[in-house]
Amino acid sequence: MQNQLQTLAQIFSDCIFRIPDYQRGYAWTEKQLKDFWNDLKQIKERENHYTGVVTLEIVPENIYTKWDNDYWIINSRSYTPYYIVDG
Repeated sequence: MQNQLQTLAQIFSDCIFRIPDYQRGYAWTEKQLKDFWNDLKQIKERENHYTGVVTLEIVPENIYTKWDNDYWIINSRSYTPYYIVDG
């Protein structure tokens, strides 16, 4: 996979994303939730928002054969999956 800048819409369209079991969990505090919510509210004004680096790995076919275009989210900024809920 080539490194490239993409919008969240481009990243999450037509693919299924999974977070591997070995990725660490993330526990939200009220401060992180408020910071995240404020970031989301300001996206329209800024048009861009730095989300950190998201590393994707193509899932081997022998692991998941039911779906096409599966990717694992690896070593991303901890709240990347939460953009999916709001997006």
